[in-house]
Amino acid sequence: MIVSPCSSRKKASAEPSMHAAALASGSLNDVAQQWRSSVRTAPRLHNPHSLYGGRAFTEAALAAKYANLGHYIVSAGLGLIGPEDRIPAYAMTTVGLTDENVLRKCPSGTKPADWWKAALNPGILADLIVKAKGRVFLALPSVYLEMVQDELLGLPTQAFEKIRIFTGGSETLKGSPLQECVMPYDARFDGPDSPIPGTKSDFASRALRHFVELAVQTGEQTLSRDKDLVSTALAGMRTPMRPTRTRVTDADIRDALISAWAGAKGNRQKLLRHLRDVLLVSCEQSRFARIARELKEERLL
Repeated sequence: MIVSPCSSRKKASAEPSMHAAALASGSLNDVAQQWRSSVRTAPRLHNPHSLYGGRAFTEAALAAKYANLGHYIVSAGLGLIGPEDRIPAYAMTTVGLTDENVLRKCPSGTKPADWWKAALNPGILADLIVKAKGRVFLALPSVYLEMVQDELLGLPTQAFEKIRIFTGGSETLKGSPLQECVMPYDARFDGPDSPIPGTKSDFASRALRHFVELAVQTGEQTLSRDKDLVSTALAGMRTPMRPTRTRVTDADIRDALISAWAGAKGNRQKLLRHLRDVLLVSCEQSRFARIARELKEERLL
């Protein structure tokens, strides 16, 4: 069983009622109730694999297909999505300054884990892990780990032996029992010898895919042996050289994207790499996604 995040990149537009911006501000329970009502009445037109795009999602899907495992998706908008579920298009997240961030509608101090418990379907992930007969691979960046961490910590101790966590945000789990479940992928996996290089935003899914391809060859292993397998695979890899990048204004980033848009044919991965690797501009994934989305909408108009 594989569990990975949803994606902000979707191949269909959300109805206005399925956008976080449409919600009225209020208490956590009030906002959660509004959202659940919208989800209940929204048309469920999409298979998850036909709706979500982006490299992180694609890598996790490839890993699931390679290992012939069920692929479940953690979503800030819909909770835990199963491989056979039909879902609506929606626009919601729990991070960033975008109007898709539902926490901006909730009281100050509301955390992703609070939203998960109040609005989504807590308990289903834990139940699946308990019932799973084999290993459970969780490829989750830090914000998603924060969202489901309490649920995972409530698992019976023996269930921890099943869990393999792939993340670039292991600090989130520091000091918790789940820290032992984190597979030891580190900066070397982004170095010049990496078989699957990429960005921080797709680190967890790339690590998952790499491990699954190793694990299929070796068969079922204990947690300690799986960690040893990763350590051995990384042993000969070099750490990347980190270039010094300059932080610039949103207007500067817009100008740079406009100049590079035609050459990249609007491909977000190429545009982000152009910013970071060619222009040496510092730009967080969420900030880049917001500006690129705005430019795309302007071009469509």
